[in-house]
Amino acid sequence: MAAIWIHPRVQKMWNKSKQKKGKVRFSLDEKNRPYLSQVEMQAVADIVLSKRLNTADIKSSVLCAIGEVSSMRFVHGVGSRPGIMGIDYSTASWLYFDLGSKAYELESVDDLNNPFVSMYFGAAYVAWLSEYEGRERNPEFFVEAYFVGPKNVNLQDTSTLWLEFKETLSKYEETKRKGDSCSIM
Repeated sequence: MAAIWIHPRVQKMWNKSKQKKGKVRFSLDEKNRPYLSQVEMQAVADIVLSKRLNTADIKSSVLCAIGEVSSMRFVHGVGSRPGIMGIDYSTASWLYFDLGSKAYELESVDDLNNPFVSMYFGAAYVAWLSEYEGRERNPEFFVEAYFVGPKNVNLQDTSTLWLEFKETLSKYEETKRKGDSCSIM
């Protein structure tokens, strides 16, 4: 996680809060669960996309919104969905072993509690879903498919997940309008 210090928005935010350079201290909620701020989430997505998945045509704001809907930005995820992207171990394992997504080691479900590992496998899955069955898919399809699986998507019925995603994405768009550097679809 020390790599997050290279992101200028995180560096600015952490310097204001008197964080020691190179050290990472997660914010905690009232139940002492570690979570990322939106700025930290954006930084993780930016770093993963620029250093590990630079061939994927994915916007970091889309990943952030998917992650926030999935995990509420909790480092260990929510319920049975581990990590900030809530990608299950079997899917991450399939991406790792069968599709060759090996920028990060994946030995156990605990690896997905590392925000960079979770973001990487979440991004790899989004990239795969965006070209599901060899054709380019629209955001509504790949967002729905991320949560329910590609065979369970019903685009005739607008789901609450899609609506929640769009609302969450608008928060990242609002950040951009205020002058920060979030990107959108």
